[in-house]
Amino acid sequence: MPKATTARRTPAPRRPAADESPAPTRAKKISITVDEAVLGEVRALIRGTGRSLSSHISEALARDLRLRKLGRIVEEFEAEHGAIGEHELEAARRQWEG
Repeated sequence: MPKATTARRTPAPRRPAADESPAPTRAKKISITVDEAVLGEVRALIRGTGRSLSSHISEALARDLRLRKLGRIVEEFEAEHGAIGEHELEAARRQWEG
């Protein structure tokens, strides 16, 4: 049976604005193969936004990296403390929402 955990009081991370982009870094040109249907949908989504396909893909890759890092943090926490329960999730939601 998983150990009961208590929510730790830590400051909520700053959430970036929806239109906020990560700080610019050096770019590396690459060649990739993308599913044609996915590519078409992405192009339709960004059309008229002033954003390039490259910037959209770069941001999507950065978001994927953040999610994978977060997943590792959760796995490590649960390995040490047991599964995160509804009580912990609710406490985190309250902190996040302020």
